[in-house]
Amino acid sequence: MQVSYEQIYLEQSESLKIETYTSTSVCHTINWHVHPEYEIVFIKNGKGSIQIDSHFEQYSDGLLVFLGPNMPHMPFGNKQFKNNREVVIQFSERFIHQKLALFPEFGGLLKFIEKSRKGIIFSSATHKKLSSLFLKFAKQNNTEKLLNFIHILYQLSSSQDQRALLKGKLSLDINKHSLERISKVYQYINDHYAEEIRSETMANELGLTPNSFCRMFKASTNRGFINFLNEFRVKKAQECFEHQDQTIAEVMYQCGFNDPSYFSRQFKKYCGMPPSAYMDQLQTQKTKSLSTENCIPPT
Repeated sequence: MQVSYEQIYLEQSESLKIETYTSTSVCHTINWHVHPEYEIVFIKNGKGSIQIDSHFEQYSDGLLVFLGPNMPHMPFGNKQFKNNREVVIQFSERFIHQKLALFPEFGGLLKFIEKSRKGIIFSSATHKKLSSLFLKFAKQNNTEKLLNFIHILYQLSSSQDQRALLKGKLSLDINKHSLERISKVYQYINDHYAEEIRSETMANELGLTPNSFCRMFKASTNRGFINFLNEFRVKKAQECFEHQDQTIAEVMYQCGFNDPSYFSRQFKKYCGMPPSAYMDQLQTQKTKSLSTENCIPPT
């Protein structure tokens, strides 16, 4: 069975990734996949199935599940109802050890998080009790999201009606050595994407030949290394355009591109439009937003 390694993109202004999906929003659905991040998934309603490693079961009227790192799973979402909402929270070991672990008051939360390595599914009562908290994320800023997440995590840790999904070790055939290598590649790119990065660079980091590295990366992610690197840099460019007042050239160099025409082609490939059009679109959205905020209703 082919299990793909999923890269979780995290913006610089965020400590964890929280996304809310609707029946019309885009959720990048892939088949069997694995990632080193912890993941909490809340599905408001509808029925579907859970496929985590060798575990399979049906759910009805929504889902609330907590997965530990590197647990291979299928997508959980369903499109049974138009008013359905799927909230996905993902956070790394670094977030736990460098942030949560600094607070002695969170000792109980850390023990609870450790239990997620076997997967945890919560009852319909807990799902219903915390539903409003998960649905709040869509309208919250980053500070509010973080505080809401801690509240949810505490509520989950004190829930009495939870059960582990796996009884023993993971059974699917996953090359843990390759996963560790891919994780190192992703971390290196996240730290050095503004610099020149070649496949030879990563091969040297991992002690492999360039050909061996490219084969390993392709087999683990189902994509070429250069394609992945370009898409990662484009996503960083989008982030710069959205949160910083910079020119196209400044963003291009900041995100590791050196050729304007190549940058434009890659940006259009992954965003559907060139950088100039993307900036115009952002400006239009900002103008409309300001216009709405400044609009005075008639008396």
